[in-house]
Amino acid sequence: MKAVMAAAMVAVAAGGCSGGASAKAALPAPDASQTSNALGVKAIAPATKLEANVMQATGQLRSKQEATLSARASGPLTRVLVKVGDKVKKGQVLAQLDTDTLQIAVEQASAARSAAAALLDGATIDVERARKLATSGSLAQSGLDKAEVGFRQAQAQAAQAAAAYKNAQQMLKDASIVAPFDGVITARNKNVGDMVNTSTSIFGIVDTEGLEVRVLVPEAIIDRIQQGTVAQGSLNPSGARFEVKVANLGAVIDPQSRTVEVLADVVPGKSEATLRPGALVELDFSAVAGEAAGDQGLFLPAQAVSSKGQQGFVWVVQDGKVQRRDVKVQRVLPGYVRVVEGLSSQEQVVADASLPMKDGTAVRVVQ
Repeated sequence: MKAVMAAAMVAVAAGGCSGGASAKAALPAPDASQTSNALGVKAIAPATKLEANVMQATGQLRSKQEATLSARASGPLTRVLVKVGDKVKKGQVLAQLDTDTLQIAVEQASAARSAAAALLDGATIDVERARKLATSGSLAQSGLDKAEVGFRQAQAQAAQAAAAYKNAQQMLKDASIVAPFDGVITARNKNVGDMVNTSTSIFGIVDTEGLEVRVLVPEAIIDRIQQGTVAQGSLNPSGARFEVKVANLGAVIDPQSRTVEVLADVVPGKSEATLRPGALVELDFSAVAGEAAGDQGLFLPAQAVSSKGQQGFVWVVQDGKVQRRDVKVQRVLPGYVRVVEGLSSQEQVVADASLPMKDGTAVRVVQ
């Protein structure tokens, strides 16, 4: 009987142990990502060719000629002949001030000029007669001197009257606001009846035919660009293409952006769409930039390399850990370097070299 009870107790104990083991096996395995202290990093491989967009520079279309027009006289506007968007020709009258008083002034000056001219004619006759009489001895020297003085006074009065007439004509002309060049009216700030003076802005005008692009070009390729270099441009965002020719290269390099200002003329007849001043554009310097960067090499974003001059280092990802690798680099374009020594195209490096790491730091690569 005792043997039977002992066997039953052993069976129960064995059953209890078996149930405990099964319960433990059914528990889910712990999440490695939750328990790991590995640093999440983005890893990249060196590129063997730079992307096309790094060969481009963003610029802005602008007009070579743009002006704000005001009156050269004061008074009320009696006529406004154009509106915003109108195309105008050089010398075309755009608006007119009140000219009644100015017209009267011109007529008065004209009459004064005619009177002065008549006096000069009389003085000329008198002095010629006096000279003949003085030569024959029929006129004293004092008489000749008086005739000479009268002649010179008449000359001065005629010159003064002519200048006054010219001034009156100019004032009448200044009452008209005219286009200084061919262009399009971009602003009209006054209407008929408004009082204006020499400081009043009346019109804005821009030349939409003579266009240029102002663009900041990376210093790495600026030496490959010369006056006359032709580049392809595209409107942003439409993508319509046009052509430019470099007209002027800046003399200094911006110390912050490491770029040089370049002005390029838009080539007439080479545009797929209407170009308007103020539009954002992209200029493609792929040809010259490609020569500057070289046809072969390993390229990394500058952020992936910690460097001073040509010496630097990267963090190479191997077997879940990072190793510091010394490299030699060359800057080819803003934001990119070429790795000359120390790295192969099959290796992966941490995309941000400024992360707090050291040799052997455990990492996990994230997208």
